[in-house]
Amino acid sequence: MASVLIADLTAQAVSRAPAPALHYGRGLAVSLLAQHTPAHCPRLSSENAFVIAPGLLTGTPVPCATRASVVARAEGHSGLAVTNITGDLPQKLASLDIAAIVIKGKSALGNAVLYIDAQETRLLHMPKLQGLSCGEIVAALREDMGTDCAILGCGPAADMALPLSGIFTTYPEGTPRFTCPRSSFGDVPGSKGLRAIVIKYDHYFDAPCAHRASLQADGKRLAQRILQDPICGGALPGLGSITILHLLKNGGAIPETPRRAPASRPSAEGPINYCCAPMCAIGCLNRHAGSGGRLFAAPEEAEVRAAVGHCFEGMLSESEMDALSAALSTKGLSLGLNATEFAYTASLYMQLTAASPTPSLILSLMDEVAQGTLTGRLLGGGTAALCRLYPNDEAVQKRLTRPAVQSEKQHAVKLAVISEALRDVDDMERLYRQIFLMENLGLCIFSSFALLNHADTLALLARLYAARTGEDADADKLLSYAGECLEAEEALKTQDALAGAGHSVPEFVKVLYRYFSA
Repeated sequence: MASVLIADLTAQAVSRAPAPALHYGRGLAVSLLAQHTPAHCPRLSSENAFVIAPGLLTGTPVPCATRASVVARAEGHSGLAVTNITGDLPQKLASLDIAAIVIKGKSALGNAVLYIDAQETRLLHMPKLQGLSCGEIVAALREDMGTDCAILGCGPAADMALPLSGIFTTYPEGTPRFTCPRSSFGDVPGSKGLRAIVIKYDHYFDAPCAHRASLQADGKRLAQRILQDPICGGALPGLGSITILHLLKNGGAIPETPRRAPASRPSAEGPINYCCAPMCAIGCLNRHAGSGGRLFAAPEEAEVRAAVGHCFEGMLSESEMDALSAALSTKGLSLGLNATEFAYTASLYMQLTAASPTPSLILSLMDEVAQGTLTGRLLGGGTAALCRLYPNDEAVQKRLTRPAVQSEKQHAVKLAVISEALRDVDDMERLYRQIFLMENLGLCIFSSFALLNHADTLALLARLYAARTGEDADADKLLSYAGECLEAEEALKTQDALAGAGHSVPEFVKVLYRYFSA
């Protein structure tokens, strides 16, 4: 039976419990959060749990089932912090038949490392990791525990509990080695003194399956649907994540697909990672690399360039913005800092201080963050921190970065009624339920273009659920559970007197709003 691993950093103890029946993926993560945290729990309280749960299909030979959900309590607009991670850790975690990890309490000494392998689980204290960059932490842990170990961790920005701090997750052996999801929240594990979670395991697809042969056969059918889609099978692997920016700028128009880049060029750190995780059917990472281009650590790096262009167009040349974006991404990855939001914050800061933007000034502001100065900590709070200083200035308030869900009223999403479970809900709710279904199963949201809004694909996902669990299922069952997950998250917000703040949905939903607009 799948288990939930519970690590209490205060007591320096690790225990296991049976995974709750009928819960999986993001729904399980939120259920465990509600179980292990009190109401009105502050974001940086030691009582705030930090929960990681792989999707139900993660760790199986199902294409694009590579993801895990990470949740914690949050203050502010939603009361719930949620991110979706990829890399090598989610599949190895699921392959060990661990349905979720719950991190509780706070390490008195800091630099706590939760180590997991097939034989043991233990909490380590590794003071040598203090003060290291994210890349140096990855290198040190892989030197000690093997180059094939999977790691989730946090770096210097998280140590300062900065709102713009993130977690990092490793890729399989090769280049790049790790990424920092834009929507992650490193201040929570940072406040707990948790440096990293390390999983040492040799396999990716060992999650138990009731009917493995059926799952593999239907997994191949799912791969065909993904690869036949003009975005998932063409534009994304051809252009990379820049495709998303094309869709945002051009009202959902599919960009022309170039020829794929040639095979991986040599690297001192192993092969180039074109995919963020094994069993990815899309491969949207670093398709440009064969021509000698800079290696991107994540699709989010394209967003850094877009943010720089939005903020400094007409003030900096194209070449300056290209170089600045690369430097901000590199510095942000080193610190574990959201470089996209930092670009918007730096722009607002310079507007408020009447400074003229230059690449050197902008980079010096990120150095202020690294040094933990007063200015740096203010900038590390994002646009929200600056906007709090000018609560009555409408021009400043307009520059506040807002959650993607708050732009939903600007779009007229139109989706088919592909299941009875969706018949009595509006189109936007249909979109959200399908997104939650994908997060519960562990499917990469980039595959949304191929999988959402198709009744036959939903039926295929239900067959994969049945093959994984041995339980009968149909589309209505999966979508009804997704609806229950939405309601459970709203109940948590109601508990914290934050009802009506809107769903907690991925930033990527901004693209889907446009793509599925009427």
